[in-house]
Amino acid sequence: MVNGQGTTVQETINSHYMNDEGVIHAYPDNRKSEYLSESLGLYMEYLLQVEDEGEFAEQAAVLKNRFLVETGGQIFIPWRLYEEANVNALIDDVRIAAALEGAARQFDDPGYLELSRQIMSAIEDRQHQQGTAVDYYDWSYELAGNRITLSYLIEELTVLPESFGILETGEAEVFFPEYYDFDENTYRKSGEVHMIDQLLIAANRFDQGLESPEFESWLVEEWESRGQLAGRYDRKTGKPAVDYESLAVYYYVWQYFERIGQAEFSKQAVQRAESLAGEELPGELHFFDYIHYQMMMQEQ
Repeated sequence: MVNGQGTTVQETINSHYMNDEGVIHAYPDNRKSEYLSESLGLYMEYLLQVEDEGEFAEQAAVLKNRFLVETGGQIFIPWRLYEEANVNALIDDVRIAAALEGAARQFDDPGYLELSRQIMSAIEDRQHQQGTAVDYYDWSYELAGNRITLSYLIEELTVLPESFGILETGEAEVFFPEYYDFDENTYRKSGEVHMIDQLLIAANRFDQGLESPEFESWLVEEWESRGQLAGRYDRKTGKPAVDYESLAVYYYVWQYFERIGQAEFSKQAVQRAESLAGEELPGELHFFDYIHYQMMMQEQ
């Protein structure tokens, strides 16, 4: 895909988001910004989407040579590089594992499948509470986390299928709780909700056959009245809590509108994202926003 002035997305990432070791940093032309496993997994997802076997192999090498930590006969992926990090992040690990599994099929390379299985094996063995996957595992203390974030429970990134039962919160409110606390056996909510989290949870629920009529009604009304979404909202009032928008939010609202059969709103979400992105990419975009925008535009 061409990005900006005849430059491919891969060329833009190589020029603006990578250090000399081929590791992605969070902000363009800022090598002091964080180097996240999240960025690696999302880029692998994009490279699968555009069928770039060579660049995928480069990122798989970065994973093996820079990220992987071996302990107790199993491998783990720290959530960030170059700074102390003894924990992983469930969502990033399963995304990477899913990308590797897809690459094994797409590029006919069984080595990717073996690596994917090693990553998933560590999660299945160590990273759960009461039979449900949890957000992280700390290999320095050999302790699994005590919570699961509902936005992490993505169907195509399956780990421990029993985990999906957590999505059935038993509540009838506009916004969903963000996570489930296993120590207290209760759902936890923040006063200010992130739209990316809420849209992911709504999509996860939809994929498990759970309806979310309160959230769906609010979202449609908000879109019809404003034609845009803020990055965060007040849980009680349902009003924007910030004045910024996010390209990643539009990726997830595009996907959600597609799910619930709102084709016109889905198209409008893409148009709003294009307007927000403007002509000069990447600008100052965090990699998370940049790559989600590119994945969305690749599908248009």
